[in-house]
Amino acid sequence: MMFLLRAAFWLAVVSFFVPQDFAGDAIDLPFNTAETRLDATAKVSDWCAENEVICEAGSEAARLGSFLGEMAVSRIGDAIEDHQERQTASSTSPTPHAPTPARAKS
Repeated sequence: MMFLLRAAFWLAVVSFFVPQDFAGDAIDLPFNTAETRLDATAKVSDWCAENEVICEAGSEAARLGSFLGEMAVSRIGDAIEDHQERQTASSTSPTPHAPTPARAKS
């Protein structure tokens, strides 16, 4: 996980300093994205019809990943709310004053 974070950080740093015209002129793509997506969907559907077990396992893995992601987001949100409540409670509660030491009479 740390490798991915470090890689993302360094890619962001490098992309910040790359000049805008580094790659040359923009390429005008000659195809329609919606048609390509429909074509890919048809190919995946055909492949899944032939390999049902693999597609079913992939679908189950995607559902599990979605469930785990939602659970992690929920727990992180709860932890942040608890932390904020503790911070506001500690800042609004009166702080006990330490008793002043008694002075010796002379």
